[in-house]
Amino acid sequence: MKDIYLCILALCFSLFSYTQNQNITIDNSFPYHVNEQTLGRATIGGDTIFVSATRTNPLRFQFTNGDSNKPLVIINKGGQVKIDSKNVYTWGAITFESCKYIKISGAGHPNYKYGFELAADECGLAFADLSSDCEAEFIKISHDGFFGIMAKKNYDGNPPVPYPVFENLIIHDCFIENVSEGMYLGETKSPGMEFKHVKIYNNIVRNTLRESIQIANMVEDVEIYNNTLLNAGLANITYQTSILQIGDNSVANVYNNILIKAPSTGIAVYGKGDCTFTNNYLASNLGIFVDNRTISDSAASMKIEQNYFNGINGNQVVKNYNEINYVTVQDNKYNTDITFFLNQSGNSNNFTAANNALTSIAEIEFKDSATNDYSLASTNPIEYQNMGAPGGPEYFDPVPKKIRIKPEMITDLVQGGSVNSPLFLFDEQNLNIETNDHAISNSWKPDYTMNKTSYHAVIDLGQDYYISEINLHDMHNTFNFTLEYGNASNWSSLFIDPCNTFNTWSKNETDITTRFLRVSMYQDVFAAVNEIIIYGYPVVKKSKQIVVTPSMVEDLVPGGSLNSPLFLFDEQNLNLETEHATSNSWKPYYNNANAPYYVVIDLGQEYHISEINLHDMNDKNNFTIAYGYPENWSTLFVDSLNMFKVWNKHITNISTRYLRLSMQDSPYAAVNEIIIYGYPVISVLEIEEEVIVEEEVTANEHIIITSNMITDLVAGGSIQSPLFLFDEQNLDFLSNSHATSSSWKPAYTMIKPSYHVLIDLGQEYHISEINLHDMHDTKDFTVAYGNVSNWTTLFVDPCETFNTWSKNTTAVTTRYLRFSMYQSVNASVNEVFIFGYPITVNSAKSNKNKKTETKKSNEILLDSSNFESYPNPIKQKFNIRFPLKMLGRNKLIISDILGKIYFSKEVLINSKNTTLILDNTQLPKTNGIYTLSILNESGQLKFLKFIKN
Repeated sequence: MKDIYLCILALCFSLFSYTQNQNITIDNSFPYHVNEQTLGRATIGGDTIFVSATRTNPLRFQFTNGDSNKPLVIINKGGQVKIDSKNVYTWGAITFESCKYIKISGAGHPNYKYGFELAADECGLAFADLSSDCEAEFIKISHDGFFGIMAKKNYDGNPPVPYPVFENLIIHDCFIENVSEGMYLGETKSPGMEFKHVKIYNNIVRNTLRESIQIANMVEDVEIYNNTLLNAGLANITYQTSILQIGDNSVANVYNNILIKAPSTGIAVYGKGDCTFTNNYLASNLGIFVDNRTISDSAASMKIEQNYFNGINGNQVVKNYNEINYVTVQDNKYNTDITFFLNQSGNSNNFTAANNALTSIAEIEFKDSATNDYSLASTNPIEYQNMGAPGGPEYFDPVPKKIRIKPEMITDLVQGGSVNSPLFLFDEQNLNIETNDHAISNSWKPDYTMNKTSYHAVIDLGQDYYISEINLHDMHNTFNFTLEYGNASNWSSLFIDPCNTFNTWSKNETDITTRFLRVSMYQDVFAAVNEIIIYGYPVVKKSKQIVVTPSMVEDLVPGGSLNSPLFLFDEQNLNLETEHATSNSWKPYYNNANAPYYVVIDLGQEYHISEINLHDMNDKNNFTIAYGYPENWSTLFVDSLNMFKVWNKHITNISTRYLRLSMQDSPYAAVNEIIIYGYPVISVLEIEEEVIVEEEVTANEHIIITSNMITDLVAGGSIQSPLFLFDEQNLDFLSNSHATSSSWKPAYTMIKPSYHVLIDLGQEYHISEINLHDMHDTKDFTVAYGNVSNWTTLFVDPCETFNTWSKNTTAVTTRYLRFSMYQSVNASVNEVFIFGYPITVNSAKSNKNKKTETKKSNEILLDSSNFESYPNPIKQKFNIRFPLKMLGRNKLIISDILGKIYFSKEVLINSKNTTLILDNTQLPKTNGIYTLSILNESGQLKFLKFIKN
């Protein structure tokens, strides 16, 4: 019976194990066929197959599947995978044969836009036989074979019934060049395998012998958008010279594409109906040709609207041979003085051609096509902003180069400023290490002697970098010089250089990715380094959606908008690729009587904004987005909103905390949702000190420690309980009453390396003072704060007095304190008095980065009870906006952490001008962290902390 039980248990365990996701790596030794036999098991949804950068041989996936909830992901690993299957027995570089729920992605390494580069005799990437539900992204195909990407199964016009269906084919962010057919999607004979729910977007296809993209038998929900298609039909083969071909038995929504240069048409349309072409740019081709083939739906229309035709060759821009479907051609622009619409279908009642304007058309410009960067240049008209594929470099500078450190990247964290500035560490950045150039300037010297336990300076590289090498020019005083990376809450030691040579470059090889570096002296102020040269390369950070919540949105329309601006952000969970917004648009007023109309978005911190998507509901008026801060806005873009029910994508490259949305004239710029992408930017302020905050002066009080707050962490319990540390909390401390009970004693001797007691205050407290009653045994008593995984030493008391209160001034916020003995069990403390105050939701921010809530706007600020100040860090000017309660006379004092006063002035703030600007003549000259105290005539006292950079 027991054996049967164990057998069943083993079987259950094996079945459980079988359903667990697995990560599999394919290197160059793995077989050509990838299937259940070669993998050792069937794939399941959520599995990941990593293809190593060492792989150069082709791959053929057979019956490998994910599921409808989670695809099987195939992704590059360790760099770019270059597969070249030319002159071998295989047909294609990567082929999926009867595979379902597949995603192949080249997004596996930050230094390569296209993580797969494929070449083959015939096909780069194929979804063959009965494949379905397949996605391809970030793949480059460059070869002289026939197909770039192929998806089809041939039935020669005689498929089985019911017809096989390929659903959810998605191809995006790919680059294809030099092939015969860029994308060959669907069999050209009809009927055939049917395709439903297809999206082809953000692709670049150039220099093809035949079409850039051709589709056929795509019967339902097909979108082709934001592709850049260039230089097609190079072989000049009859009927194979268009850029985009919509084949028989197909529907399509084609928009925001760029189609340039072909010997015949830019778009050839042979679909069954329900084909729409909107906001496309066609240049240097024969325009659009419309006809019908074997399968047509007479109730479905063809629409060609709001497109741009530049330099069209031939005798007409649009030629129609379709006598079955109704064809609408309107609101297009062209610049060649030829017939715009020529109907030769024989049916004079199935078309409308109206409002097509002969006008000037600007030529579209790319940033740098020579390096395959087909992003649009900033000089393009606003109308083109949403067109084409996103560009950018193929390679993200993977070769380490010298990272030049500029003065504005450096923050001196030495209180009051260093004796010799840390700027000396980076003032000779043009030196050539290879030719043994030597630094001659001064070394960084933080102080005259080691008055503090440590000295630091932080380098902000401005973005994440891979750091491969750091060279220190050692001027020799044999003391440790420490390099760290990370941020304020988590600095990690990178290396410690002993500086034991003279006039020598000390090379330190590294392998980290970081934005922030910290140089430190812990041992002595004479760790003499007078130049640092850093090598590495920037790492591209992936953007994510920034979800905008109602609390971030400030309506600046007097009296409030008719339709709230909250409608702009009430459908933040939409999928841009598959869904449209359905709620109302923001409508500030009935007419333009009170224009302009504004809304401010406060993201809560600075973000790098890479993309802003507006859902255009069509009322052709300008919608403006600006960035910056009140009184200093810069226009980011103006969207003319000339589409209907379309996501207008705007690629951006700015960093900001605030965005301003505006209608400068008409209140009918109909946008009903905005989706923003980016990533948070860590400021210098967040690395080492508090974010700029408003602090109320709060009375300190004695925090009574009770027995239930105390946990003895000594194994087996202390010999003399740590409860003795808090058993006389009713002493009149201010009258210098003394403790008389026993001291905490963890053990008889130091058997363990350390002994600890944990104090849980029950909530966050600002701790301003900790007093130890020292009974004298001259040993160290250590106090730390933080949590179980991250303790930070607050102070070490040597306990060198007798029957005395040892006062330790602190400035931390924490819930947990830890008392420790590392040196001896006889650090005799027999009472501890702690002073501070509880942190509530309205309390000022602590060093744990809690933020006070402050509404930001440019008109409603007078209703706010808080200050607004910007920018931070400060270079030239500091703007401070006062709330109503602080109007009148105010005494300003700027001081450093040590209390040294740098500026003092009395100012009068009135309701007409609530903003005070301090310029460089009034601000400290030395980089560092400072406090601005503001004492109002009413007696209210406020503090603002800032960094001078």
